[in-house]
Amino acid sequence: MAITTAPTRSAFTAPPSTGESRAGGLRISPTTYQRRPWQIGLGVALVLVCAAVAGAVFQSSAKKVSILVAAKSLPAGTVLTASDLATASIPASGHITAMAASGSSVVVGQQLDSPVYLGQVLVRQMLAATPQLASGEQVVGTLLKGDQMPSVPLVAGDTVHVVAVPQAGQGSTIGGTIGKTLVPSSTVFAVGPPPANQSQYVASVSLEIPGSEAAQVTSYAAADQIGLSLVNEGPK
Repeated sequence: MAITTAPTRSAFTAPPSTGESRAGGLRISPTTYQRRPWQIGLGVALVLVCAAVAGAVFQSSAKKVSILVAAKSLPAGTVLTASDLATASIPASGHITAMAASGSSVVVGQQLDSPVYLGQVLVRQMLAATPQLASGEQVVGTLLKGDQMPSVPLVAGDTVHVVAVPQAGQGSTIGGTIGKTLVPSSTVFAVGPPPANQSQYVASVSLEIPGSEAAQVTSYAAADQIGLSLVNEGPK
């Protein structure tokens, strides 16, 4: 009786552990990425720049500047005094249009061109380019000699007493009364030099006069019979 045996199987051989492929025997090595020194330096530089920018932004937002604000509500035409002004602090910015608190001395004596409310930030555009008249007031111009005005220089904003005085060599005035009060309290509107062809005068003074008294004061001024005495100095 014939005995048949199964064909023998070849033994399983594990792939080589050395990483060689069956096709070509190539060795596959793991890839290692190495940073170049200039890349490391660039990264450090970017970090430092970002830190510097963040610090500058923080310092800018933390820095404050002092500005002028209205200490009270004021109508248009108000001649500003120190008591009308207050200060406030706001973050520093290159776009600030408010007036700096350090310039308050320049603002005092100037006139508001528009009304302001309590705490409102003051800007240059709120100030009148030229003085404004109070309601019912008129401006009367006078040419004055040295003996017709105080020896203290007059400036816009001063308050003066307007009186009638005679001309040199005359014993009376237009109204017949020497020393007559024409206006007890008048504000100096402007002061300037006299015209070049009027060398006998020392100053040209414009006065704010109530409308009811303007015609009379103008007549005395034309007759060179105006005298001024200083009542109160205006804001400097």
